[in-house]
Amino acid sequence: MSSFLTLLIQIFPLAFGAAVSPTALMGIIILLSISKKPKLQGFGYYIGSVILIIIVVLLGLLLGAGITSGYNKPHLLLDWIDVVLGILLLLLGARRIFQAQKSPTNRVQSTDKQKSNLNLFIKGISFGVGLFLINFSTTIIVLEAAKEISISPVGLIGKLLIITILIFITLLVCEVPLIMYVLRPQKAKKILLNVNKWLQRNGHILMGIVLLLIGAYLIWVGLMRLEFI
Repeated sequence: MSSFLTLLIQIFPLAFGAAVSPTALMGIIILLSISKKPKLQGFGYYIGSVILIIIVVLLGLLLGAGITSGYNKPHLLLDWIDVVLGILLLLLGARRIFQAQKSPTNRVQSTDKQKSNLNLFIKGISFGVGLFLINFSTTIIVLEAAKEISISPVGLIGKLLIITILIFITLLVCEVPLIMYVLRPQKAKKILLNVNKWLQRNGHILMGIVLLLIGAYLIWVGLMRLEFI
């Protein structure tokens, strides 16, 4: 199996795990429902999300590059980082399961009618950045994925392609509602409102289970590389 396919297989579970973000999904659903310019602000929300995820990816790439170039036994340290991040995700997952899901409605209140399109767009960007910023679980998973990309022997073009796939999958939580709204706005609004209600009741459990699975996966991979198992 080529190094590209090996890396892609490693990144897929992390990318889909990062994509499970009930808070971010509720944020864009509420924004599309109450905004005076839902498409404009929805697109701004997506751009803000992209900006933050790119920043996290760059931090992960720098982390991987810094460790591999600055330590005598870089892989030993990287494997322990996997174990530590896995434990952190297990703790976050357990906390999410027993903590009621909070709706981000207060962060996405209806905007002033007098605001310009530019102001509305910038407000949408700030919503996207803000809601993804408070999703520490998504940040940790994307950071881990970017670290794996950084230390992989895959060439530059291959890494850029996998980074693009990582960002695309991670932001499905924004892309799917936006596409639905653009194609069928009235029908999409009804569907998304029902999804939002379900997420408010069950989103924390869904996210908690995903975090537990990803955390267990990282611990298993780290301990296996460390030859503890």
